[in-house]
Amino acid sequence: MIRLNEYIIQKLRLYNVISEEEVEIYKFGIECFILKLIHCISYIGIALCLGMLPELVVIGGVLIPLRRSAGGFHAKTKTGCYIFSCFYVFLLLLISKAAIIQWAWWGALVLADGIIFFMSPADNENKKLDILEIRHYRKKSRHILLAVNIGCIVLFMLPFYKIGQLLCCGICAAAFLLILHKVTALTQTSHLFKALDALKNSNS
Repeated sequence: MIRLNEYIIQKLRLYNVISEEEVEIYKFGIECFILKLIHCISYIGIALCLGMLPELVVIGGVLIPLRRSAGGFHAKTKTGCYIFSCFYVFLLLLISKAAIIQWAWWGALVLADGIIFFMSPADNENKKLDILEIRHYRKKSRHILLAVNIGCIVLFMLPFYKIGQLLCCGICAAAFLLILHKVTALTQTSHLFKALDALKNSNS
């Protein structure tokens, strides 16, 4: 991927498409694009192996915009992010395929709604949010949540229960990533306090 990134940059510089000052910006942008492309190809590959490409599209159509607005767990490394996200997609598709009774989906939906409504948005080390951004993303995530919930209710009432179940699965997936983010943050904070206490005791 690094070689491809450098090759593209060299070609852009050769034909004077970008200036020397823009090289680092374009490197970062191209690297992000390639990573996202690899992720998408992998997700599609997983869905095709399971014969569940339409299910992936529906779940992703809910999970992606909710995750962008509400935030959630992020792995610390690119490799960790890739492995976790591929496993998570695989797990979501299996869960959506499982025979789960309707009232269980309703219960999961109510719980996930509460988590996203009260806990979003969640920032991370690479994306710290100020007050205005928090208000913006909270409002956006709640609007998306409301729209998807209406869709779930309508589809559950109509003979399209399976699609409603997939929408519900997307909401639950976003809520779980929020919970996982909060648990990880609390664990890191606990470790930090323990390290500070140990340092304080060693100095006393």
